[in-house]
Amino acid sequence: MTERIEGPSGFSINHPSLWDIEQFEANWSVFVEALMKEEASLLIPSARIRWQIEHCETFLEVHSNWESMDPNNRLDAWKRLLVAAEEACQRLLPVCVRCGECCHMGSPTLHVEDLPLLKEGKISWQHLIALRKGEPARSPFDGKPFILSEERIKVAEKEGSRQCVFLISEANQCAIYSDRPIQCRAQACWDPMPARDTAELPFLLRSHIFEGIDLLVEVIAEHESRCGFDALTAAFEELVRSEGKNVEPVLGLLSYEDHFRRFVSDKFNIPPQYLDLLLGRSFAHMAPLFGFRVLEEEDGTRRLVAEQPGAKNEPLPEQ
Repeated sequence: MTERIEGPSGFSINHPSLWDIEQFEANWSVFVEALMKEEASLLIPSARIRWQIEHCETFLEVHSNWESMDPNNRLDAWKRLLVAAEEACQRLLPVCVRCGECCHMGSPTLHVEDLPLLKEGKISWQHLIALRKGEPARSPFDGKPFILSEERIKVAEKEGSRQCVFLISEANQCAIYSDRPIQCRAQACWDPMPARDTAELPFLLRSHIFEGIDLLVEVIAEHESRCGFDALTAAFEELVRSEGKNVEPVLGLLSYEDHFRRFVSDKFNIPPQYLDLLLGRSFAHMAPLFGFRVLEEEDGTRRLVAEQPGAKNEPLPEQ
């Protein structure tokens, strides 16, 4: 009769001494997933913990020699491996292992010290967005939403997600790792203090980026005056107050802001992909923050459509 063992749901019930390398790897994955759930309270990314476990000396030795071990040695090796995994979780190395987990959780906010990266072309304007005063954002430290008291400049995120645009998803690698911003350099999943200290440094503003380009500074000021985010918030509040009857303030503001963006792009020959930095995200793009979407008909007219209950809204950017 085949000997049985206890284990978490999905765990193979065959004895470790009977596993081939494929069964070993399958059972190891189930064990690690269970371990990750137990260690979730550590607030350390699971990919980070798994990387460290699978690069410890015990795992490398057991994995490479598994197929050549006799049954008794396999059982002993499996026991040693479980102990080593537990120990690895408790002794995280104070180094970045480039697991890519933090890049999945949001893109960096830029500081004044990052300005040379823009001037040297390491980060293009088309990969940046301006978060304007009054916009909602999410704290990178506790995940709680808040309202920005001043603008921020962020690296863009992939559409509909919180992944940094520079994350190479297939390889979990950063496309600009050697030229990454200061916030990325300070990111330490084993110690939150460097990132918190960095947050006290002066943030990069559009006035820093466009310093000396008076025309663009004037365009930004005019856009803020006519299309401030507070105006969009007030228009949606009026829509809710009127129970959907007074939609004209929202549609009028969406139309005017769209016209403003197209005029600036055409008049000053500014590529459309740079407008999210110059003017912030379009009002039409931000409508989901208020529970609506803007749909454009074939004749060019626009409709404001309420989100269905349970629909996935636009994720808030981290500050």
